[in-house]
Amino acid sequence: MLMLVASSCATYKVEGNTSVATLNGKKLYIKVADNDGLIDLDSCEIVHGNFKMDGDVDSVMLGTLFIEDEGLMPIVIEAGKINISIKNTGLKVSGTPLNNKLYDFIEQKTAIEQKIIDLSHNEIQLIINGTSANEAETKTRLEIDKATDELNRLVADFVTGNFDNLLGIQIFATYCGSLPYPTITPTIQEIMEEAPETFKNEPFVKDFIRLTTKDLE
Repeated sequence: MLMLVASSCATYKVEGNTSVATLNGKKLYIKVADNDGLIDLDSCEIVHGNFKMDGDVDSVMLGTLFIEDEGLMPIVIEAGKINISIKNTGLKVSGTPLNNKLYDFIEQKTAIEQKIIDLSHNEIQLIINGTSANEAETKTRLEIDKATDELNRLVADFVTGNFDNLLGIQIFATYCGSLPYPTITPTIQEIMEEAPETFKNEPFVKDFIRLTTKDLE
C-alpha cells in the first residue's frame, strides 16, 4: 500500500529567478483550477531575485504562476525540478518534460505570430517605398497566408502529438477560444479525425463539437 501511495504522488521542486528588481519582496503563487475557480497550490516570496517552492500533488496538473493578483504564465506541475525565468524580455518554464514541450511550442508560436505582425507593417513600408497599394496588399496577403498555414500546422502537430497528456487538450481549447465563434476549421477537423476516444470524450471537446454541430443544423 505504501508503494501505491508513493506512486500516485508527483513531487515537484520549483526554483526560479528574476532580473526584474521591482519584483523583490513580491509574493508568488501557483494557482490551479478548482470547481469554484482557482485555488492556491503553493506560494513563496521573491528574495534577492530568487524564489523556491516544492510539494506533492496527486497527479500532473496545469497551473498558472501569479505575482500577487496578476497571472503571469502557465506551468505544468509534474515530478522533477522546474526552472522558472522571469525577465523583462520574456518568461519561461523549463526542466521537466511537459514544461519543456509547452514552452518550446510557445516560443515557436510567438515567433510565427510576430512574423505575421511584421508582415502587416511591411505592407505599409512597401507603399511608402513606391509599391502600389494593390500590389503591396497582394504580396503581403500571400506571405501572411503562408505564415498562418505554418501556425495552424504547428497547432495541429502539437495537439495530435500530445493526445496522451494534458497539453493536447489545453492547446486545443486555447486555439478554439481564439476563434471569433465556435466553428470547425480545417485544423480542428484534422485534429478530430486523428483524435482517440479519450480526447473526444473530454468535456470541453464534447461541448465544443456539440455547439458547432448545433450551429450547422
